[in-house]
Amino acid sequence: MRGTDLDVFYSSVPIETWRQILGDHMHYHHGVWQSDEDWDTALENAVLDLARHVEPGSTVLDLGCGWGGPASVLKERYGCPVRCVTVSQAQASYCNTRGLDVHRADLDSEIPEGTWAVGWWMESLEHLEQPEKALAQLRQRCRKVVIRANTCEAGPRQLFAGSMPMQSTRFYLDALERTGWRVTHAANRRAESLRSPFEWLAGLNRSGAAWSGNPHLRALWEYSVFFSTNPSMYAVYPLMDIIAE
Repeated sequence: MRGTDLDVFYSSVPIETWRQILGDHMHYHHGVWQSDEDWDTALENAVLDLARHVEPGSTVLDLGCGWGGPASVLKERYGCPVRCVTVSQAQASYCNTRGLDVHRADLDSEIPEGTWAVGWWMESLEHLEQPEKALAQLRQRCRKVVIRANTCEAGPRQLFAGSMPMQSTRFYLDALERTGWRVTHAANRRAESLRSPFEWLAGLNRSGAAWSGNPHLRALWEYSVFFSTNPSMYAVYPLMDIIAE
């Protein structure tokens, strides 16, 4: 699933439906709970926690920016000039309405030209068919990569309607080393994110999109049902923070 198909996958759901599912800030990633915070706070926690690896004011290339939730936090809370990249026309248009600088591209075939202090991958690197190629291209463009990725320790497999060609944590660590990066930090955040599928299910029900025939909404529903009813399976799917310079 690449090119136009991937654009359709991410662009086919009306923005108001996504707003009901994800909330007004449009964060499309797992939340991180430090105690008993609500969903919106957990989503912001997730960005702030990863952003501790970003110096305030740093230039950031947000690779796979989604609806611009993390980029808005980096811009507004940390004063970071952010260049957003997404394959989705709908996401690019929405990010523009948020005042974000956005470039539309399929990251398997194009990494924008330029230089940045930080390459930011927040649950997006695992959507690439050729992540090592992208990491190699970034070596000359960024001083640091800040990554949060869903990984799979049970061997390569396709998840989320085929849009996530999953790899192991070791695969990403080795790919970074082979492409000239030095890994300085790696940690599994899955235990702090476990409530996320329950929140997505609540949002899908709230929006009337549960059991939708739309491929993207159906994939989110199936993913959320599977992990909310089989939480032990998350042991096979770490949520890894990986920092490299």
